[in-house]
Amino acid sequence: MAKLNKEQIRALESQGCEAADWSIIKAAKGFDPRRVRNTRFIGSVVLGANDGEIEIDGARWPAGVSNAAIADCEIGDNVSILNVGSRLSNLRIEDGAVIHNVAEIVAEPKAACGNGVRVEAPNEGGGRTVTLFNGLNAQIAYMLAFYRHNEAFIRNLEKLIGAEVEKARSPKTVIASGARITNCGALRNVAVGPQARIDGALRLRNGTVNSCVEAPTEVGAGVWAESFLFSEGARVDSGAVLSHTFVGQGAHVGKQFSAENCLFFANCELLNGEGCAAFGGPYTLSHHKSTLLIAGLSSFFNAGSGTNASNHMYKLGPVHQGILERGCKSGSFSYLLLESHIGAFSTIIGKHLVCLDTPNMPFSYLIEERGASVLIPAINLAGVGLVRDAEKWPSRDRRKMKNKRDLIVFDVYSPYSVEKMRRGRADLNRLCESTQGDSAEVIYGGARMSRSRMLRGARLYEMAVRRYLTGKVTDRLEAALAAGSSTDAVGSSMKAHGAVREPSEWTDVGGLLAARERMAELESAVAQGAVASIAQVEERLRAIHQGYADDEWEYVCAAYEAEYGARPEALTAAQLRETVDAWEKHSTETTTAILADAEKEFGAAARIGYGLDRDASEVQRDFHAVRGSMETNKVTRGINDALAAIGKRAAALREKLNA
Repeated sequence: MAKLNKEQIRALESQGCEAADWSIIKAAKGFDPRRVRNTRFIGSVVLGANDGEIEIDGARWPAGVSNAAIADCEIGDNVSILNVGSRLSNLRIEDGAVIHNVAEIVAEPKAACGNGVRVEAPNEGGGRTVTLFNGLNAQIAYMLAFYRHNEAFIRNLEKLIGAEVEKARSPKTVIASGARITNCGALRNVAVGPQARIDGALRLRNGTVNSCVEAPTEVGAGVWAESFLFSEGARVDSGAVLSHTFVGQGAHVGKQFSAENCLFFANCELLNGEGCAAFGGPYTLSHHKSTLLIAGLSSFFNAGSGTNASNHMYKLGPVHQGILERGCKSGSFSYLLLESHIGAFSTIIGKHLVCLDTPNMPFSYLIEERGASVLIPAINLAGVGLVRDAEKWPSRDRRKMKNKRDLIVFDVYSPYSVEKMRRGRADLNRLCESTQGDSAEVIYGGARMSRSRMLRGARLYEMAVRRYLTGKVTDRLEAALAAGSSTDAVGSSMKAHGAVREPSEWTDVGGLLAARERMAELESAVAQGAVASIAQVEERLRAIHQGYADDEWEYVCAAYEAEYGARPEALTAAQLRETVDAWEKHSTETTTAILADAEKEFGAAARIGYGLDRDASEVQRDFHAVRGSMETNKVTRGINDALAAIGKRAAALREKLNA
């Protein structure tokens, strides 16, 4: 960089440019003063080479500066700046960036740009504050929010986060290489990552738009955001209004959705509605107007239109919170009174005016009957929707970046959910023993439950638990036989590593399923000061994620012994055949029940509204043209294929065992 020479200064002045002190304006080799017009320079400014072109919307655009005021900025090579209403101030604008038609982009020295913002989620009344920083993921946020019982842990974790916040501060705020900021209002203390696209935003204040080449982040028309962090590959557009909000990798917020004190992690999709103090773990979904996500924890959640909850009892303020374990759904205009804690993969229908506590009843329905909350345990285990959900979540992962921050285990059947079913089955059997008559009812977790439903729920849990356990053992058996192990040697492949002392205790940490003692070890290390940085916290979390399969097998061995009286490594050839037979039986029963549920989607009731003013044959043809049939539907076809494969697989394994 060198000071401008007299010829360059004359050329700039002849094109309407001015500066209070030309001696502190510097330029790089390749700077062409003819490409800078009608620009005022204030303070110290560095100008990069501008002899190249930039491709904007398929057109080649010459680099340069026109119609702007630039104060204390460093401008990289081949940057295009056009029509700045007020000024660009205290920025480092990197190579290839584009700034066209903006009101102003200004920053204070050492601005943290959204880092250090404190978000009150999932308790609007406070006490579970999550501090934002650029590397935040769902697991660290979860620990910050829910490990408040450990003061030393929180204190040390906050200290590590504080170091990350300080790293985010720099003398000048960065507009990174290849970023595009066009047709926008004011940006104040906003850092912009590489290749980000900001087009038509109304106002952005105190935030960072993180981005990367593989997954450019998009901020679209009408967006108003303050005190925010957007992650790589996120999309915030169409009039979204956000305050004190984090938007995770691959997440989409738009269509006038408004959020305050919210955390939305990987692949969340929030449209039309509203969020307040919501902790939206991965794949939290809300599409509808009048839907309010408030004061709750969720993940893999689908909110029906008009979903609402009450976190305010008009006593000590909005201090109540709700826990919706992974995979829950809510029907249209469903309502929950908080505090409530709903088990995984449950469906909530109607208005519930009591505080519900059903974590050990996963895969259930909570419905409203004559103003009362009613629990139908385990019914979702036989539902086709569960199959569709299990397939869609991994396939809808929009994260294209190399560093996927949120650590996700997608499994529907896991030590976490299966152990909940085992406990639910025990509760149901105990309650059945204490009641008589199928019409008899009990109150469980605030909801009514009939004995007949308890009996069916216990059977469904039994079938699902045993299908999972025998299935996991069958998987190991198949792998061992495929690797050439003899039947006698199979046992060695069935042994667990023995590193988990309490294999039945599991937790869901913002989408990461983990043995509780693994998280306890991390918690203890942070509390004792044995973890020196957030990078080390992330490294330990990744190790837990990578060790999931081994820890899951620990659980399978312990639970199998509890269910069948023997550990998998001790099974004889005859017992292995019995295991395969049991897996085939339970899998066939479950899959057949799911097919029966799917068949309802093609029955007479489903055809209402088809073939208007036509005879019955044309009704059927219209339905098939729009919806297809059991034979052509992708989901049901896959279930049928799976059903057929069960018998073939079992027969092949039996043949190998017999040999």
